[in-house]
Order: sequence, then C-alpha cells, then structure tokens
Amino acid sequence: MRGRLHGLDYKWQVLMVVSVGTFMVVLDTTIVNIALPRIITVFGSSFDQAQLVITGYMLALATIMPATTYLSQSYGTKRVYLVILALFTLGSMLCGLSWSIPTLVIARVLQGLGGGMIQPLGMALLFRVTPPNQRGKVMGLYALPVMVAPILGPTLGGYLVEYVDWRWVFYLNVPAGALGLLLGLLLLRESPTTRGTPFDLVGFIVGAVCFGSALLGATDAPDKGWDDTGVVLKLALAAVTLPIFIGWELRTSHPLLNLRLFAIPAFALGALVNLVATAALFGAIFLLPLFLQNLRGLGAMETGLLLFPQALAMAVSVSLGGRLYDRVGARPLIVAGLLVLGLATWLLSGLDLTTPDSTIRQVLLLRGAAIGLVMMPAMTTWLAAAPASQTSAASSIQNVCRQLFGAFSTAGFSTLLQSRITFHYATLAMFVTPDSPAVLRALGQAQQLALSRGMPLEQARQLVLAQLTGYVQLAASVRGFDDCFIAAAAACLVGVLPALLLRRPAAAASMPQVHVEA
Repeated sequence: MRGRLHGLDYKWQVLMVVSVGTFMVVLDTTIVNIALPRIITVFGSSFDQAQLVITGYMLALATIMPATTYLSQSYGTKRVYLVILALFTLGSMLCGLSWSIPTLVIARVLQGLGGGMIQPLGMALLFRVTPPNQRGKVMGLYALPVMVAPILGPTLGGYLVEYVDWRWVFYLNVPAGALGLLLGLLLLRESPTTRGTPFDLVGFIVGAVCFGSALLGATDAPDKGWDDTGVVLKLALAAVTLPIFIGWELRTSHPLLNLRLFAIPAFALGALVNLVATAALFGAIFLLPLFLQNLRGLGAMETGLLLFPQALAMAVSVSLGGRLYDRVGARPLIVAGLLVLGLATWLLSGLDLTTPDSTIRQVLLLRGAAIGLVMMPAMTTWLAAAPASQTSAASSIQNVCRQLFGAFSTAGFSTLLQSRITFHYATLAMFVTPDSPAVLRALGQAQQLALSRGMPLEQARQLVLAQLTGYVQLAASVRGFDDCFIAAAAACLVGVLPALLLRRPAAAASMPQVHVEA
C-alpha cells in the first residue's frame, strides 16, 4: 500500500493527508452543538458553563490561526502539521474522557490550538504543490470536506448522541487523527525552513484580544442582545484593538499576518466576494435547521437527513466547479452560482409548516449545486491573487477572515430573525382582539365546550386565548424566517457585483510596492 501511495503524484498525496485533518476540524464546528444539551444534563451544569465548550474551542482557533505562517516557516510544514494534528487528536480523546465541564473546556482548548492551524496550513501546502492550471480541480476536491462536513455534523452528531454516547462525538476523531498522522508521516515532504525570524509577539497578543473578543461578542449577541453590557464591552474591545493591530502589522518588518496583501486589488476583491458569499451561505445554514427543529418539531437527526441532499449536490458541483475553474476562471462560475443560489434561497422564503419534505429536498438540491459553484472558485481565486511566496500568509488571512465572516453572519441573521418575529407578532396581534369576529367565534365555541364538559366558562375562555396567542406566535415566526431567507437571497445578488470585477489571477510573482515605515 505504501508503494502505491508513493506512486501517486505528490499533490494527490498531500490532498489525501490534509483532507483527513480538515474534515475533522470542520466537522467539530457543528457536531458538538448537537451534544451540548446532553452534556448539560450529564454534568448538571448551567447553559453558560456548557457554552464555554463551544467558545473555548473558537477562541483557541482564533488565537493560534494567525501564527501558522511563522511556525511553518520556522520549523517546517510537515513537522508543524503533524504536531498540530497530534494535538487535535489528543484533545479529542481527552474531551471524550472528561469528567467535568472544566476538564472538557480545557480539552476543547487543546483541540482548538491544534485544529486552528490544520486548515490554513493544509490549504497553503496543497496550493504550493499544485500547478496553476490544475488548482481548480485539486482545490475542488479539497473543498469537499470543508463544505460537506458542516452539513453532516448535525446528522452524525444526532445519531451518536441518541443511539450511542455523546462522548463518541469526540472519540470519532481519534481513529481519523491516527490515520492522518500515519499518512502524514509516510507521504509529506519537509519544506525548507527559515530560522532566526523574530516572532511578532505584540501582533500575536493584540490579534488574539481583537479576534477573540470579536468572536465572543458575535457569538453572545444573538442570545443576550447587542445592547448587553458584556457584548458591548467585547465588541468595543475588538473595535479599539483592530486599528492598533492593523497599524502594528503594517509597520513591523515581520508581521504575524501580512496585511500588505490587501494592497493587491485582486486579493482585496477576493475577500469582499468571500464576505458576501459566506453571509449568504451561513445565513441559510443557520436558519433552516432552526426552522425545521423549532417550528416543524423535527429532531437533530431528522433535520440532518432532510438536509443531506444538499451535501450530496455540493459534493458533485464542487468537483465539477473545480474542473471548470481551470478552463473558464472564477468569474462566470461565481456569478452563475450566486444567481442560482439567490433563486434557491428565495424559494426557501415560501416555506411554511405544510411544505412537503420533497419540496424542501428539491430546493436544497438546487441550493447545494449553487454553493459548490460559488465557494470553491471564490476561495481559490482569493488565494491565487497572492504571490506564490506569500501563499501561507494568504491562507492564514483567509481562514481568520472566514471565521469572523461566519460568526458575524450568523449573529446578524439571528438578530434579524428575532426582530422580524417581534414585528410580525405585533402586527398580527393587532387583529387578534377580544372584539374581533374570529376571536368572538372562538370564544363562542369555548362557551359551548364549557357547557358540554362542565368546565368553568373562564377556564375555557383562557384556554382559547392561549391557543390563539400560540397560533399568532407561530405565524409570526414563519413570516420572520421567510423575511430572513429573502435577506439571504438579496445578499447573493449583492455578491454578483464584486464577482463581475474578478479577473483570472496572473502569475503572481511580486507584490506591489507599499511604503511602510520602519
């Protein structure tokens, strides 16, 4: 077997190795959410304590991700990749063995410290060893675990929590991590190192404070509200430290994140396209499971099975999109994909409690096909806009931005959902008054029910009013979700504008000269 693997072209060997690690890390971003209620029950903890299991992992990701370039250049890509993969696998095993919430949070931080660099390092390594005319095909295959894992998470997590044990949500990573380590030891080649480069400690600390507080604020805002004191302080801290971080990174000679890359127009445009695409993608990924579980009453596993056709369509379209990218470039694929994605997301705005599952699957198949056409070319053209020598730095920036884009997109849609539900409830409640014809008819029926069953008239009256209130709340919730799907569809159309400006990346041999004071 080892001989057969070594007979493959090196880019395919790298793809095999990094895909295993990437799938594990991305899967963990959604699968653990399913196990959170069971964890609360098992350990008898509060929701805020258990939420640290999620936020600890996210903070570790945000903190360590910017250091990817420095560590890989100083100690070698293969060595660093194997160490962080081993750390992620060890953290996963310790999560499964945890006996309390504090031990679980510590283990999750270890997981995040390892997992935070797996994706940017893997992307940079794969991009460097792939010829430019084959990047679409190779990155399309690499995008499979990145895009399919978040959708598989709820299904797999729901099955493990319901039929096996919540600890297997974490134990699942151990054999996969062992496989990834074995493949990495056998197949990866060590990259040249540059010793003696000073570590940007100031940038690391300020960046950790900035990105960490921003992620925490965005995560807490949907539940606590944007005007909550803690949320305001976290976002204010992020707002204060962001210009400090940017100024320092542009002035220092060895920055943690090479923000000078944004001086390249194609790189900055790629970031903008990915921002809009991520907002449209995460909006529906966040909204649809909520709709199916909270309004239609489906379980986590049932919801995952209903969403699964979208993952299948994505798997097919992302591979096809990768091949087409090598031939036609990113612009036609992203524009066409965003238009179809906008249409599919708009169709979701017609959902109600009676919409057949078959109709939902058909829309999700269309949506999955569109996502595959958008996300892979968007990520690849963004990375390709950077000079070859800056691939690792560009990959780190890309992954940090995607974490922030996803967090704020989810928070934004959550806030929009709550505000629209409140608006529709207030509007509908205006017509549900004690003297309205519909309410009078319902109260008359309640009087008849009370007389036939010997129930006190006031009790029957309160029962009917409670039912009417529930119906109004349900109708308001459906309309609120529909409004959010319309907003997500509009985001797709907005994304078409910057996508039209994309060009095929030239052979990025050098960066534009940007004056930086020493």
